[in-house]
Amino acid sequence: MPARASPASTYEEYECKICYNYFDLDRRAPKILECLHTFCEECLNTLHLREERPWRVSCPVCRHRTPVPDYRIQNLPNNTKVTEDFPLYIDSDPLPQDALPPYPPPLHPALVALRREEASGAGQASPSTTVSTATTLSQDSVRYDSCQSCKRVALTTGCVCVIFSFLSMLVLLFMGLIFVHSHSIPPSPAGPICLSVASILAMFSVVVTWLICWLKYRPDHETGRASATSNSRRNA
Repeated sequence: MPARASPASTYEEYECKICYNYFDLDRRAPKILECLHTFCEECLNTLHLREERPWRVSCPVCRHRTPVPDYRIQNLPNNTKVTEDFPLYIDSDPLPQDALPPYPPPLHPALVALRREEASGAGQASPSTTVSTATTLSQDSVRYDSCQSCKRVALTTGCVCVIFSFLSMLVLLFMGLIFVHSHSIPPSPAGPICLSVASILAMFSVVVTWLICWLKYRPDHETGRASATSNSRRNA
């Protein structure tokens, strides 16, 4: 007789791992990030409001940064696996969900400021100004995505180079010690050559490792870029 799945394991797939409430098709819609982690829209809205850069949201599990279309979490895609297999028996669960406030979640301050600028300049600016503003926002988002892709490629290439250099260094070091300690007359020059190349590979591994750490943990300069973009919009 097959063992039945416990109610906890049955419900876990349909829970948000931040607030532990069940997903629904409204303000707790299951939004999936680029890292394939899924959280409810309400919790992601709260995380998004804490972000200094409104065009992204950081995953609370792996810290991966997912671009947010038009600064709005509701524009992120839903996890179709959860929505298509949405269980109706969750309504009969004895543990009720937390009550949500009746008003919708607030917008990101950057989006509010942008809409105020558009509203204040609606009577003065021409339609081409609005088009240029939207084009600038889309270009900033595309530039940010391309920078992140290049950064991932550089980190992956650097890690491969470090691993290859380290393994080659070990092999050359072992071979050099064998040639040096061999009692051949005259002594073979292969031993010092192997040891010299191994030391060069060791220095190369150290330098590339330092570059990887600097590239991964360096502070972003996106705040300055965002302020410069906003200043150029105001001047326009």
